[in-house]
Amino acid sequence: MSDSRDTVLDHVENITVPDNVFAEPANEFWALVCFWHGMELLYHQAKKFDALAASRLGAGPGYRVVGMGNLPQLSDMPKSLLTVSFHWYAISACQYARVVGAIARDQKKFRWAKSLDYVKEVIPEVLVFRNKVAAHLIGAEDDARDNDAERLASYLPSLHWGGDSFYVGASVVQTVRNGTASTSTAIKPWSLCKVHEQLRDRYWPDRAAAANA
Repeated sequence: MSDSRDTVLDHVENITVPDNVFAEPANEFWALVCFWHGMELLYHQAKKFDALAASRLGAGPGYRVVGMGNLPQLSDMPKSLLTVSFHWYAISACQYARVVGAIARDQKKFRWAKSLDYVKEVIPEVLVFRNKVAAHLIGAEDDARDNDAERLASYLPSLHWGGDSFYVGASVVQTVRNGTASTSTAIKPWSLCKVHEQLRDRYWPDRAAAANA
């Protein structure tokens, strides 16, 4: 964030508030700081595992491993903790984006009807994962908006190596129940590290520049 009199909350949409609100953050701005610090922590941990997997499995489009299983190259990696880190990150990232959207809405400088519409545009794959897996494990629920394949997919280990980063949501589940077919294609693949780097450019470009220096 800039030290100028105004603070830009979203550098892509130019969502700006008066004063340097992060000098002594309070209320919604303190919430943003908390969410962002948590997201940064999860990113740094995930980035280490990306580097480890690249060195052991190889990097590039030809190096793709779905499900991970019991690969000896990654036997010392806490895959369960990395998986749940995606859950934590999805919740925090959606909270962060929704707060920014709510601030813009309250200023009446908003081109979306609701703050949730802003989240859908900024991180759509993360929002779906948050709604169907991270915040609401739909396999344990009975919501008519979800289908059988999505319910099963919410339980399954979804971590995979995509050649450049770890992803979740890449495995597509298909089911047939009582003659009705369903698929989990609504849950899209996304990388914690790649999403966070994009959000750095949008929300905290000064830190993104420092990280790349």
